[in-house]
Amino acid sequence: MADNSDKREMIRLPFTPRAYCQLKETGKEFAGTIRDISVLSLFLELEAEEDISGECDIQIVLEGEHSEMEINNLSGYVIRSDKDGLAIRFEQPFEWFAIVPTLFNMVLRPGIKK
Repeated sequence: MADNSDKREMIRLPFTPRAYCQLKETGKEFAGTIRDISVLSLFLELEAEEDISGECDIQIVLEGEHSEMEINNLSGYVIRSDKDGLAIRFEQPFEWFAIVPTLFNMVLRPGIKK
């Protein structure tokens, strides 16, 4: 039977690129791996010993075997901080979300033949 405990309406894809978050108020930076991402939010896995909150700037880095691509100029705010990482809600919808499945298959799973 399916687990219906997750009531979010946006599709979330498993995704493992690196991401960086810098808090606007303090300038403190955090780096981790994206656990999942949607049009409206992402979850950044990291080991955080402190409660983290506030507005932030986000950079996503997709690494290939011979190159990397950066997605910059994302803004959001930390909506939850726990022992596993940060839930960040984007200030504006993530307009490049449509390319995530393609990049996930081509860049993050290089063994797949097209």
